Amino acid sequence: MTRYLISDPGAAHPAKNATAPGLPNQPGHDSKGRALMVSQELLSRASRRTGYRKDLVAAPVQIIAGRHAEGHSVGQITRYLKDQLGPDNTAAARTFVAWVIAAAERGEVA
Repeated sequence: MTRYLISDPGAAHPAKNATAPGLPNQPGHDSKGRALMVSQELLSRASRRTGYRKDLVAAPVQIIAGRHAEGHSVGQITRYLKDQLGPDNTAAARTFVAWVIAAAERGEVA
């Protein structure tokens, strides 16, 4: 057996440092660099709406809120999520993106 030295300690554990499968490694931040906080109630409703567990729907919700805060349109966010998650993913549907943006505008994302 041959062992190779790895110079980057983070490379030794890529699964530990990665986000959920299929999602970009992108934290949700607003335009001022502050991390966006998504309410547990919103995640629960998003989970019921999509049929996915809360921990799986949290990343798309945060990405939608972050991209909306950066000024992206519903169409742009939908295309981005369809590219990242696949066209059949419920969290990438235009209606779901619009629903999350409406919740963000009501103040459920801070």
